[in-house]
Amino acid sequence: MSKPELHAFQLAQNDPLLQLPAGVVDFLQRPDGTRIRSVSRGQGPTVVLAHGYLLDLTLYNLVFEALVSAGHRVIAFDQRGHGGSTIGSDGLGSAALAGDYAALLEHHAVEDGTLVAHSMGAFLSIVLCLREPALVRRRLQKLVLLGANAGSVAQGSVQNRIQIPLLRFGVTRKLWERPRVGRPLVAQLFGVRPDPRHVEATRLCLLRQREQHSFPMLNAMLHENYYARLGEVSLPVTVLCGELDRTCPRWHSQRLGAELPRARNLWLPELGHMLPYEAPEVVVDAVDPRG
Repeated sequence: MSKPELHAFQLAQNDPLLQLPAGVVDFLQRPDGTRIRSVSRGQGPTVVLAHGYLLDLTLYNLVFEALVSAGHRVIAFDQRGHGGSTIGSDGLGSAALAGDYAALLEHHAVEDGTLVAHSMGAFLSIVLCLREPALVRRRLQKLVLLGANAGSVAQGSVQNRIQIPLLRFGVTRKLWERPRVGRPLVAQLFGVRPDPRHVEATRLCLLRQREQHSFPMLNAMLHENYYARLGEVSLPVTVLCGELDRTCPRWHSQRLGAELPRARNLWLPELGHMLPYEAPEVVVDAVDPRG
């Protein structure tokens, strides 16, 4: 994709990438006043989709449809403070968000489910496994982690060290708002040949979020570190990593693959951080490996 193609591209507001997937929209009320929005559809083994920081459940639109077509019951949800989910009195710390995962699994009566989690969502999946091991064993059979980390997310990432201060001061939003600048900036989240539709869908998704309220969760990923406790996670885990991921560099996936007791790594050449867009078929195959 050339820069002129990226600059000239327009995405219609009714494009399916920007819409909620078809399904049952539900709101889970948490004790602290948070309301968690989810969309579910399909029949068969359950797959729960957890998005990353400053995104929402529309990130998974391609994966959602493919999993439903493959015979799964699919549940996608907005993390608290993102998309259609609110922030209650417990705020946006890692314990509160991981607690939302547990409540969501119970609310939807998930059994033998697969949790697919991207970036911040993967970080929170690790926190969930450490905080609620009995519930995890009861409700889930495996994890699929995309562009994942278990904390210390800025370590080794020049991109994060540059962009996080700009995000805190509101500079990044101003850049995202200008398509000719924002699209190339967002394209850095992808690999070598991003689809302009996916770049623009990501830019618009980022602009829908409330980043000034999200910094406690960002601080958790920056300053909390769960690598020393990965041996406590008992589930089988598939760790997918784009080899050009600059947001969660490959050392995160290397450690996750090496130190989670039942993990395997899958490396994706020429791809970046946005694997639900860049390689939806690989994500689906990680849920249901072909023999």
